[in-house]
Amino acid sequence: MRPLLSIWPILTFTLSCGQEYAPCTDLCNELVIACAFEAFPTVDSCMQGCEYNADNGADIGAQLLCVDAAVCDTFQILECEHAYGLD
Repeated sequence: MRPLLSIWPILTFTLSCGQEYAPCTDLCNELVIACAFEAFPTVDSCMQGCEYNADNGADIGAQLLCVDAAVCDTFQILECEHAYGLD
């Protein structure tokens, strides 16, 4: 379990974001914090990509459900991106 101080920047970033990108916050926390997905070294880099995808029509809510079900399996996470990300 990580000490609370180590996640403080993430909580601050999360709280500063509007509700418009709430699914992105959850998705990025899962990818970066829970899974340590190498494509996104930081939550900020993930949020930038997720917000871009959301603004361009990606189904972030469905992608989040898919990633949760993938249980940090890289191949399945990539399949989630192909299924619900941008075409």
